[in-house]
Amino acid sequence: MVTGKLLKVKRPFLWALGVVWALGFLAGCDDNAALPVTTGENGIPIAPEFQAFYQAHGGQAVLGEPLTEMFVAAPGERPLQYFQNMRLEYDAAADAVVVTPLGAWELGGLNEQIPAPTPDDGASLTFPGSAYGVRDAFLRFYVDHDGQTLLGLPISAQLNVEGKRVQYFENGRLDWQPGAPPSQRIQLGDLGQTHFDNEMVFAYQEMRLARPVSSAGVDRVKISAYVKSPVLYAGDDQMLYVTVLTPGGNPVANVVVSTTINTADQTQTITSAPTDDLGQVALPLNFAIPPGEEVIVKLTALDGNGRSLGETVLSYKTWW
Repeated sequence: MVTGKLLKVKRPFLWALGVVWALGFLAGCDDNAALPVTTGENGIPIAPEFQAFYQAHGGQAVLGEPLTEMFVAAPGERPLQYFQNMRLEYDAAADAVVVTPLGAWELGGLNEQIPAPTPDDGASLTFPGSAYGVRDAFLRFYVDHDGQTLLGLPISAQLNVEGKRVQYFENGRLDWQPGAPPSQRIQLGDLGQTHFDNEMVFAYQEMRLARPVSSAGVDRVKISAYVKSPVLYAGDDQMLYVTVLTPGGNPVANVVVSTTINTADQTQTITSAPTDDLGQVALPLNFAIPPGEEVIVKLTALDGNGRSLGETVLSYKTWW
């Protein structure tokens, strides 16, 4: 288990930086409280508890897209939400956002630490309580993005990891991207994605599948579909299998799927029965289609009012 913690760095200008950021954060709290729940470009909502922090620390450009909705991984633990580059936790008792120390998590799994050549000139900064400093472009990113809060203390020198120059901090990893524009050459590593894929993805999926939602109130869904026979031979029956999920991974019940079948010279449309509590439905495609045809299948998920919630397209071929 990875547990987040709050950090204190006794450095005068960093303390001042933290005060300036905190005042700006508090000044914006009333405005942020009035904002509706926002979503990532992928349709996954950003929990209201994390919105102000997410926006104040660079949003999608820095923390990345949300990977999950807010959830509790185990009884008694803090609510949390994964983003591509970070995992955020909500401490309800302190009404505070805590960044999970994923930098320490990944660094602990390295087989060896290979120092990277670093320039001898340029600004640098050392920290009480850390054997490592921050310098050059890594330092500029650290100062510009409130590194005291977002990243915590440095826990490594600049290293070569899989051919990339990086530096680890308690909460994350900074990557040097020499091919990027100058203002974007230092970027957060995707430790949120890595930790989620390695530690949480299956538990999260099981939890979401155990909590179906109705199509009422759902504005957007993901449709996955496949056919029984990618190549359908003469005399065989074709079956279409569909799963409908929210962007966060919940199955959506009571959605009907409008299916349009297109071939070179005909178009036909059928509508499925409502999806079940797993967000699934199957329907036969009993059409007389000449051999040698490519069949294009367009699926549209519809709520109870006939409103489109999402679409996908697949194809199969008929044969002799």
